[in-house]
Formats: sequence, structure tokens, C-alpha cells
Amino acid sequence: DMVWISAEILFNIQDIDIGTSTWADHNPIMVVWKGQRKRSRWTLNNMILKEESFKSKMEKELTFFFKENKKEDTSLQNLWDTMKACTRGVIIDYTKKRNIEKKKTTNLLEEEYKRLEKELQKIPQKKEVKTKKMEMGLLEKEELAQ
Repeated sequence: DMVWISAEILFNIQDIDIGTSTWADHNPIMVVWKGQRKRSRWTLNNMILKEESFKSKMEKELTFFFKENKKEDTSLQNLWDTMKACTRGVIIDYTKKRNIEKKKTTNLLEEEYKRLEKELQKIPQKKEVKTKKMEMGLLEKEELAQ
């Protein structure tokens, strides 16, 4: 597996990494470009609305918010805007922690898969590689479904 690029844009590349193949006979290649990342607008990931841990966290946060910010102390419009900002912050925090955990799990699986792949070269009868490959495939399918 390889990447073909023009020498003119070579200085724009920060790093190139060859990943592990979980379901094809070619390995993915990740090219990291230098420069500024374009900031995207935040949108709610609707999939987290189905998670029980998210529902309970939001319930606790909103209960605390409305206990601390009584509607007698401020206008309803101000209370509404403040609640939206607070909720957005809680959602961003929850999603960030969730994504970090997912990435950690994926990285651990990939490292284990690479280790097992090397063992498979030594002992071709090992079946653990297929099991890890299946787990990684399930994680990828779950991520694509979202």
C-alpha cells in the first residue's frame, strides 16, 4: 500500500501512518496535513439521546440548574438562553469523554490485533486474531451506524 503525491505539496504533510486492515486485503493509510483546521459548527449527535447514562446525567444537570436559577430571579428569556448554553456545555463534555473512551478502546483493540497478527506469522493456527478482527469490525460498524 502506498500514497502518491506531488513534490509540490510534500511540505504540507505532517505525518503518514499505515494502519491495520480489519476487513480488506489493503491497509488504510492516514495522511496528516499541516496547517489550520477549519472549525466546524457544533451539532447535536442524536445517538447520545438513546443512552441511559446521558439521560441520567442531563436529568441531574438540569435539576441542579433549575434549583440554582429560580425563575423569580431573572426573566424567562434569560433563563432559557442560559439553560441552552449550560446544556450545550454538558453535552459537549459528555460527548468528548465518550469519544475519548471509544478511541481508547479502539486503540487497545488495534494494538492487540497488531500483536496477534505478529504471533499469527509465527503460529498460523492461532484463532485469537479472527476474534479480535471480528471485535474491531463490530466497533467500526457501530461507528458507521451513528
